[in-house]
Amino acid sequence: ATGSCAAWRLRQALGRDVRIEVWEKARGPGGRMSTNRQELGAVSARADMGAQYLSLDSSDPASSEIAQMLVAKQVCAEVPPAVLSATPERPSGDGWQHLVGRQGGVNDALKQILEDSMADVHYEKRMASLDEQHGQWRARPFEGAPGAFDAVLLAVPGCGPGGDNLNKIRGGYEGWFSREQNNSLLNTQHDARWAVALYLTMECKAKCDLFFGPTDMERVVDSGPVHLLCYQSRKTEQASGLPCDGGISVVAHTTHDFAKRNARASGRDQRLLWEVAEHVAGTLGLDISLSKAMLASKVITWKQCQVTRPVAAVGADGPCMVVARSPILVLAGDYFTESNFSGCIRSACAAADAVADALKGFKTSTLRTEDGADNNRRGGKGGEGSGGKGSHSGKGSKGKIDTKGEASKGGYPEIQKGGDHKGKSKKGKGREKGGKSGNAWKVVQ
Repeated sequence: ATGSCAAWRLRQALGRDVRIEVWEKARGPGGRMSTNRQELGAVSARADMGAQYLSLDSSDPASSEIAQMLVAKQVCAEVPPAVLSATPERPSGDGWQHLVGRQGGVNDALKQILEDSMADVHYEKRMASLDEQHGQWRARPFEGAPGAFDAVLLAVPGCGPGGDNLNKIRGGYEGWFSREQNNSLLNTQHDARWAVALYLTMECKAKCDLFFGPTDMERVVDSGPVHLLCYQSRKTEQASGLPCDGGISVVAHTTHDFAKRNARASGRDQRLLWEVAEHVAGTLGLDISLSKAMLASKVITWKQCQVTRPVAAVGADGPCMVVARSPILVLAGDYFTESNFSGCIRSACAAADAVADALKGFKTSTLRTEDGADNNRRGGKGGEGSGGKGSHSGKGSKGKIDTKGEASKGGYPEIQKGGDHKGKSKKGKGREKGGKSGNAWKVVQ
């Protein structure tokens, strides 16, 4: 989410003459706003695996602008707070509004934001290393051609136990963190949960309707391994106005204790899947065997879920971290703010503004040089630091920006039954280039 919003803000700040390129590890956008899709015979069903709704602070100008755009374009619809549960992880109050994807997935919002950013998006492209060379950042993916860029914005989870975070990217950039920045990153803390989507036969609809009542779309359970049960099918029905057909979707979010107890387990562990599934079946009061009722399933182990201790403020750049200014390297994410959509937007805007300010100054300085290379190098390096992950990449008349961000898989272990995780697998419109590419601008998300 943060990376998509950063691309959107960069387009606003830098205009049409800049090419913004997004590198995304997964097959679609999402991260912790991931949406799974399963083919149930002739019907396609979806389930939100992370955030169930987009929670936006209406007092934040950027959040308000994005919310209005998503509703106006009929990508999202506003949900009355009365039908939502009182889970402690969702902000509440008069100043907050909550949006749902009209077609059954909150990640549709990110697709629209990326479309508005006019970025060239490269899915299934994951950054492996990042090094400073001749006044630029050279990014190398695990697969595909490397690129040289003038700016990088990393917007992936911070340091922690997750399978896809700042610790997973190697390279010389790790030495550019100051000791204070490094300590601040290492002190960040997240909780953990698992998300389990169960795709059930239509025979289960009556029991689901009875459990959730006539209007509710989720219930706090806090029983056994389950904290929250979400009635995805009803949510999609009410947002789209179309009846569900072919299957029922229910998503369970586990308790912190369950996730902590199984911290070393993989989402592919069938025993744990069935432990959660059987508890959900008992809670719903299903009167048919689970083996007959369950058409498909999906598990994501969110090992870095909600941020519980954000990064302490370092510097005056707002909720982000400027690691280097020449060439510019910035970190962003909800771990600088709070784990909701507005938290992502605030950090994305702060990071994008820092990048835009640096690039505008860089563009002016390159007009006074022959090759625009060594004059932009940083004078020295900081102390030891942790790695970072994610990247936006784009190319304009003077350079290129590259961004790699979170997506529907999010890099976490998962299990699927009865169908693969769906999503378009494409490399986007941008060309990949190796080596030095003129004056390149790279933002890594």
